[in-house]
Amino acid sequence: MRRVVGRNEVCPCGSGKRYKHCHGAASARPPTAASASAAPLSTQQRMAIAVSAHQRGDAAAAEAIYREAIAREPGNSVAQHYLGVIEYQRGALAAALPLLEASTAAVRDEPEFHNNLGLAYAASDREADAIAEYRAALALKPDHAVAWNNLGLALQATNDVTGATAAFRRAISTKPDFAHAHWNLALVLLLAGRFEEGFAEYDWRLALPELGKGRHAYPGPAWDGGEAQGQTLLLYAEQGLGDAVQFARYATALAARGARVVIACPPALRLLLATVPGVAEIAAGDTPLPRYDAQVALLSLPRALRTTVGSIPADVPYMRIAQLRREAMRALLAERGEGLKVGISWAGNRAHSNDRNRSMPLAALAPLFDLAGVAWQSLQHGAAAEQLVGFSGAPPIAPLAANMTLDDTASLLAELDLVISVDTSIAHIAGALARPCWVMLPFAPDWRWMLDRDDSPWYPTLRLFRQSAPREWAGVVARIAAELTALARR
Repeated sequence: MRRVVGRNEVCPCGSGKRYKHCHGAASARPPTAASASAAPLSTQQRMAIAVSAHQRGDAAAAEAIYREAIAREPGNSVAQHYLGVIEYQRGALAAALPLLEASTAAVRDEPEFHNNLGLAYAASDREADAIAEYRAALALKPDHAVAWNNLGLALQATNDVTGATAAFRRAISTKPDFAHAHWNLALVLLLAGRFEEGFAEYDWRLALPELGKGRHAYPGPAWDGGEAQGQTLLLYAEQGLGDAVQFARYATALAARGARVVIACPPALRLLLATVPGVAEIAAGDTPLPRYDAQVALLSLPRALRTTVGSIPADVPYMRIAQLRREAMRALLAERGEGLKVGISWAGNRAHSNDRNRSMPLAALAPLFDLAGVAWQSLQHGAAAEQLVGFSGAPPIAPLAANMTLDDTASLLAELDLVISVDTSIAHIAGALARPCWVMLPFAPDWRWMLDRDDSPWYPTLRLFRQSAPREWAGVVARIAAELTALARR
């Protein structure tokens, strides 16, 4: 049953005004379906129905009414704006921006309009414009917690760590239980190397529906850094494959404390994580869980063990490949010719929220493939691997076989002279295996790579090549080409 918005409630359009003073000004209450069929409705009443439908997720019904309102009244700024929001939500930024810009220009005193326009600018990689719109929203409504959070994200995208930290703290001071702001504060603190503060906030991810899905899958008490001697601890993987590889190292520290360590993980990681020292058992996929005394998310272990930048367990390798598998891959690579054997991975998971910045097209790497003395091996999984088909202007790049598992890829990677990768699980596996790896990073990197350094405290064998400006890969590729030329000569 459709919920009726009361006259004294906040208007669902997001204006912050009471309904009776906003979209409900023309009626005592928003029209219901029954009243809608009994008498013609004004545009204002129809808009109230549309905004209510939009807020409960019925975008199709809302869009139809927004478009009808604009047809009747081309200057209807509310209809323009929320139609723009729908276009933004579906990723149609070229259609969204003109609507959001026109409506915000017409209604300059509506903070929500500025905030929404800022979101569309941020999604269009127009960080400076987004920051200006969020500040405009906050000038009108200083306690707008969501706008403070969005401002923090936009500032972080420019590597303004100080400004982003302050913005997230303002969001939290306004709304103390704002889980997304706590999570974003954690990421910017970790980016700055403030690990103890950052990991203290990091567990807020478990309160987010998109990141905390696994927290209720494993019943029993949560281990929080206390006594481990004689206990069986279940560590469960979360987020991406690279995250699980990075934090599996903590199993060794727990085993040294006397714990029996079990890791629950995706099947793709079963064999790799089983080689981590201290791991007694792997529960992958639908494998029944063994009895355990306490459970803990893998990514909560740095907080529980009070990790600082100086105390990261960085002994590598902490994963190993069976000798027979290595020998098979060594023979395969030998068949593919002489020269420096270099693996390349240019794209991560397309579902990643920042994939448009961390991944690149294969064509952007073309200058590398003109270098002499290099035998190229693709390490690329997924749809991006199709870019090899018909790729011109380069020597042959051996593709990854379609049936290659992650274990196979790791075995191949272990026999390469060098791995070159964007920020994806390939880089983590290379680091965990102590293989030389050059990581190509976006201007605003993920927190674990920190800022202003070309090494990683997590993986001693990695070198970091950073963009000098947002979305500028040419400089990264040029620096790698120079380094690779010198390496091939040696």
